[in-house]
Amino acid sequence: MSPDAIGLGLAEMIMPFGVALLALVITLMFKDYATGIAKGMAFKMNRDFQEGDKVILDGERALIVKIGNATTVFGIHKSSGDLAGHYCWRYVPNERISMLKLEKVIFDEKPTQNEKAIQQNGQKIAEHIKGEKDA
Repeated sequence: MSPDAIGLGLAEMIMPFGVALLALVITLMFKDYATGIAKGMAFKMNRDFQEGDKVILDGERALIVKIGNATTVFGIHKSSGDLAGHYCWRYVPNERISMLKLEKVIFDEKPTQNEKAIQQNGQKIAEHIKGEKDA
Protein backbone atom coordinates (compact mmCIF):
# COMPACT_ATOMS: atom_id res chain seq x y z
CA MET A 1 0.00 0.00 0.00
CA SER A 2 1.33 3.42 -0.91
CA PRO A 3 1.45 6.34 1.55
CA ASP A 4 -1.14 8.20 -0.56
CA ALA A 5 -3.59 5.30 -0.26
CA ILE A 6 -3.05 5.12 3.50
CA GLY A 7 -3.60 8.88 3.86
CA LEU A 8 -6.75 8.72 1.73
CA GLY A 9 -8.12 5.80 3.77
CA LEU A 10 -7.36 7.60 7.02
CA ALA A 11 -9.04 10.79 5.76
CA GLU A 12 -12.14 8.78 4.78
CA MET A 13 -12.34 7.35 8.31
CA ILE A 14 -11.83 10.70 10.10
CA MET A 15 -13.99 12.91 7.84
CA PRO A 16 -17.42 11.83 9.23
CA PHE A 17 -16.26 12.55 12.80
CA GLY A 18 -14.95 15.97 11.77
CA VAL A 19 -18.22 16.83 10.04
CA ALA A 20 -20.24 15.63 13.04
CA LEU A 21 -18.10 17.71 15.40
CA LEU A 22 -18.50 20.80 13.21
CA ALA A 23 -22.28 20.27 13.06
CA LEU A 24 -22.40 19.96 16.87
CA VAL A 25 -20.46 23.21 17.35
CA ILE A 26 -22.69 25.10 14.89
CA THR A 27 -25.83 23.69 16.56
CA LEU A 28 -24.71 24.78 20.03
CA MET A 29 -23.81 28.27 18.77
CA PHE A 30 -27.21 28.63 17.10
CA LYS A 31 -28.99 27.38 20.25
CA ASP A 32 -27.35 30.09 22.38
CA TYR A 33 -28.12 32.76 19.77
CA ALA A 34 -31.75 31.62 19.44
CA THR A 35 -32.18 31.55 23.23
CA GLY A 36 -30.86 35.11 23.53
CA ILE A 37 -33.16 36.34 20.77
CA ALA A 38 -36.17 34.57 22.32
CA LYS A 39 -35.51 36.11 25.75
CA GLY A 40 -35.03 39.51 24.13
CA MET A 41 -38.35 39.26 22.31
CA ALA A 42 -40.06 38.15 25.53
CA PHE A 43 -38.66 41.17 27.42
CA LYS A 44 -39.52 43.48 24.50
CA MET A 45 -43.13 42.25 24.41
CA ASN A 46 -43.51 42.48 28.20
CA ARG A 47 -45.96 45.32 28.84
CA ASP A 48 -44.58 45.95 32.32
CA PHE A 49 -41.32 47.47 31.02
CA GLN A 50 -41.12 49.83 28.04
CA GLU A 51 -38.45 52.10 26.58
CA GLY A 52 -38.37 55.34 28.55
CA ASP A 53 -39.48 53.77 31.85
CA LYS A 54 -37.68 54.81 35.00
CA VAL A 55 -36.37 51.80 36.88
CA ILE A 56 -34.05 50.82 39.70
CA LEU A 57 -31.42 48.42 38.36
CA ASP A 58 -29.45 46.66 41.10
CA GLY A 59 -29.98 49.59 43.48
CA GLU A 60 -29.18 52.39 40.97
CA ARG A 61 -31.69 54.74 39.37
CA ALA A 62 -31.85 54.05 35.65
CA LEU A 63 -33.85 54.68 32.49
CA ILE A 64 -34.61 52.04 29.86
CA VAL A 65 -33.03 53.59 26.77
CA LYS A 66 -33.48 50.79 24.22
CA ILE A 67 -34.82 47.24 24.32
CA GLY A 68 -33.15 45.30 21.53
CA ASN A 69 -33.46 41.71 20.37
CA ALA A 70 -30.23 40.64 22.08
CA THR A 71 -29.27 43.54 24.39
CA THR A 72 -31.09 46.14 26.49
CA VAL A 73 -29.50 49.53 27.19
CA PHE A 74 -30.07 51.23 30.55
CA GLY A 75 -29.06 54.83 31.24
CA ILE A 76 -27.74 55.09 34.79
CA HIS A 77 -27.04 58.14 36.95
CA LYS A 78 -23.98 57.16 38.97
CA SER A 79 -24.28 58.19 42.61
CA SER A 80 -20.97 56.97 44.02
CA GLY A 81 -17.42 56.08 43.05
CA ASP A 82 -15.18 57.75 40.49
CA LEU A 83 -18.10 58.39 38.13
CA ALA A 84 -20.42 60.00 40.69
CA GLY A 85 -22.73 62.46 38.97
CA HIS A 86 -22.11 61.01 35.51
CA TYR A 87 -24.73 59.49 33.21
CA CYS A 88 -23.61 56.11 31.84
CA TRP A 89 -25.15 53.49 29.59
CA ARG A 90 -25.15 49.88 30.76
CA TYR A 91 -25.53 47.23 28.08
CA VAL A 92 -27.19 44.10 29.47
CA PRO A 93 -27.62 40.91 27.43
CA ASN A 94 -31.31 40.02 27.55
CA GLU A 95 -30.64 36.51 28.84
CA ARG A 96 -29.14 38.10 32.00
CA ILE A 97 -32.05 40.46 32.75
CA SER A 98 -33.86 37.78 34.75
CA MET A 99 -30.79 37.56 37.04
CA LEU A 100 -30.83 41.30 37.84
CA LYS A 101 -32.95 43.06 40.42
CA LEU A 102 -35.11 45.30 38.23
CA GLU A 103 -37.80 47.50 39.80
CA LYS A 104 -40.09 49.92 37.99
CA VAL A 105 -40.37 53.43 39.44
CA ILE A 106 -44.03 54.43 39.56
CA PHE A 107 -43.72 57.75 41.44
CA ASP A 108 -40.72 60.07 41.71
CA GLU A 109 -42.04 61.64 44.90
CA LYS A 110 -44.31 60.65 47.75
CA PRO A 111 -47.68 59.36 46.48
CA THR A 112 -49.55 62.09 48.39
CA GLN A 113 -47.94 64.67 46.08
CA ASN A 114 -48.96 62.77 42.95
CA GLU A 115 -52.72 62.38 43.19
CA LYS A 116 -53.20 62.73 39.43
CA ALA A 117 -50.48 60.15 38.76
CA ILE A 118 -52.11 57.78 41.25
CA GLN A 119 -55.43 58.04 39.42
CA GLN A 120 -53.78 57.50 36.02
CA ASN A 121 -51.86 54.53 37.37
CA GLY A 122 -55.08 53.05 38.78
CA GLN A 123 -56.69 53.39 35.36
CA LYS A 124 -53.72 51.72 33.67
CA ILE A 125 -53.84 48.84 36.16
CA ALA A 126 -57.58 48.41 35.57
CA GLU A 127 -57.04 48.42 31.78
CA HIS A 128 -54.21 45.91 32.13
CA ILE A 129 -56.33 43.58 34.26
CA LYS A 130 -59.26 43.92 31.84
CA GLY A 131 -56.94 43.16 28.90
CA GLU A 132 -55.71 39.98 30.61
CA LYS A 133 -59.29 38.82 31.30
CA ASP A 134 -60.31 39.42 27.69
CA ALA A 135 -57.32 37.48 26.34
